[in-house]
Amino acid sequence: MSELSVTIFLIFLITTSASTILYLIYLEYKRAQHLSYIKRMISHNDDKEIEILEAKKKMNEETLVHKILMHVRLTGLELSIYAVVSIFVLFMTIFAALFTLFLQHWLGIVIAIPIGMFVFFSNLNGIILRRKKSFNSALAIAISVLVKMMKNGIGFEQAMQKAIDVSTSPVLKTTFDRFFQEKNTIGEIEAFANMDSYINSKELRVFALAVKIGRASGGRFSTTLEKVEQTIQYRKKMQDKVDVVTREGSIGSYIVSAISVFLYFSLNANFDGRLHTYFMESEYGRFQLLGIFLWVSLGLMVNKFITKIES
Repeated sequence: MSELSVTIFLIFLITTSASTILYLIYLEYKRAQHLSYIKRMISHNDDKEIEILEAKKKMNEETLVHKILMHVRLTGLELSIYAVVSIFVLFMTIFAALFTLFLQHWLGIVIAIPIGMFVFFSNLNGIILRRKKSFNSALAIAISVLVKMMKNGIGFEQAMQKAIDVSTSPVLKTTFDRFFQEKNTIGEIEAFANMDSYINSKELRVFALAVKIGRASGGRFSTTLEKVEQTIQYRKKMQDKVDVVTREGSIGSYIVSAISVFLYFSLNANFDGRLHTYFMESEYGRFQLLGIFLWVSLGLMVNKFITKIES
């Protein structure tokens, strides 16, 4: 890598870090200014306190920072915006450095930025999806245990607590532990609503709606939950079938990619290393190799998108 490329990379890194820090300082300043304004308004007129607090809550929900934190929370991590930005900047820096070192050209930074952002958020969404599937699977088992215990005469509260305690899923236990804590302070309905901030699950919403209807209608609560159990069990079986079909559709693409790598090394051996010399030791060859890799990766993503079925 030339001295000019290193200089440009360092300038980019310094300016990015400085811009990020200045932006965070600006956000903190605006937040402090807004809180100061709220305090002045409350001290001036107590009747407007609720209105001001609700306006503040609405404003926070609409900010980009709040949306980012809510998305990160779905991964099971409770991080501040400073931690999220630091992780993102560190990831992008490492990603850009790897591309620049491979290409030995400053264009590696330009190419790495959009690709790095896509990889970062794709991994984030992948974690959220795996966490949701794990939660849904554990919830289906927990509801089955809950229904059986209620049919044996155990109350709903005690049966649900036992069903969660015997579960082996950390995601389910963590989410419902928070629910049990909030239920005693803000109420059951609000506690169920808050669970949406920590897990994006349709099955959980169905269960919460069934509990709400069962509480309001009276009668045999276990009968209502039994129907919910059948619905969630059916959705779980369908999701398992979808996962199998999706996996079968994706495995062909991975085999083709593996064949491409095998052909590269085979042809390189047959031509006495000339393929490696061209692609790895010439600047134009490295760009070509990166282009081939990105093209294959794009094909894998398109195939995954085509075979993906939303649950």
